[in-house]
Amino acid sequence: MSLGKFVIPNPFGPFEEPRFTAYLIKNWFEGKTPSCATPAYIRDNIPVSLLAKAYVPFVAGLPENPGFTRINPIGYAESQGDFALRVAREMRPRLNLPCEVELKKQTAFPEPYVRINTDILDADALGWDESAAWDAMAEYYLRGRSA
Repeated sequence: MSLGKFVIPNPFGPFEEPRFTAYLIKNWFEGKTPSCATPAYIRDNIPVSLLAKAYVPFVAGLPENPGFTRINPIGYAESQGDFALRVAREMRPRLNLPCEVELKKQTAFPEPYVRINTDILDADALGWDESAAWDAMAEYYLRGRSA
C-alpha cells in the first residue's frame, strides 16, 4: 500500500475556517482596528487555492508501489505581524478600506517560536496566480458582507 501525508499549515482564503484573517476582515468591515497579539511568532500561512493546486498532483502522483510519500507545502513563512501587514496591504485596495492593524508587543511565548513547512511549491507550474488569490479572498468576504 502506498501512503501519502500532506501536511497543511495555516490555510487562509475563501471558505477558510474562520481564524486570523477572518478576524482581521470582520474588524475592518466594522470600522475597527484589529490587533495581532503574537506578532513575533513565525508561522506558515498559505492560500487555500495554492494548497488545493498542490494537493491534486500530490495525490495523483502517489506511487503504485508500497511506500510513504510526504509533502510539507510552504506558503508565507514570516512573522504573524508581517503576515497581518501583508493581509492589510493586499486587502486595502480590494476592500477600499483603511485596513489598519495594531501589532502588540509580544512578551509571552508559550508556543514554539517557529512553526513552518519546508517544501517550496512552484506556483507557475501549478497554474496558481497570487494576485487572483487575493482578489478571490476579497470577493468572498465582500459577498458575505452583502448577504
